[in-house]
Amino acid sequence: MEYVDIVDEYNNLTGEIKEKQKAHDDGNFHRTAHIWIINNKNELLLQRRSATKRTHPNCLDISSAGHIRSGETVLQGAIRELKEELGLEVNEKDLKFISIIKNIKNPKNMEFGYVFLLKCNNKENEFVFEDGEVSEVKFVDFEKLEKMVEEKADGLLLHYEEYNKLFEYIRNNII
Repeated sequence: MEYVDIVDEYNNLTGEIKEKQKAHDDGNFHRTAHIWIINNKNELLLQRRSATKRTHPNCLDISSAGHIRSGETVLQGAIRELKEELGLEVNEKDLKFISIIKNIKNPKNMEFGYVFLLKCNNKENEFVFEDGEVSEVKFVDFEKLEKMVEEKADGLLLHYEEYNKLFEYIRNNII
């Protein structure tokens, strides 16, 4: 069972700890890490969520993402998720902080998502799906992904505020 720290509407720890699903059921704020992977060709890595995922099976999504466990720092959680989902071992210094997104659209998914960017030039077949949450990955050109978001591409999970922050960061810092 996975436990998360509950935070208030301002992202302050409350001292309360709940099982992850219970936090969702109760509409409690908690923290997540969203890690986008970009390579030297300015391609972003999309993961295809496993068919067995409870939410959004088989959809294209963030390179790696997950809940921050109780007692973990956000960076520790981000590093753990990269290892579990994609088999990557990284250091804190490898992750470039982009933004915190307060997700309040769904009362059963009240989260503060910490968004990071990771430079990685692995080939698609070099990623290892250790926990069964990911069925495949593919690199997509940055501008093509922008167009996919704009056109609301079928099967792509749309995180509009996050995409806007990500694309702005990439334009200002990488391209």
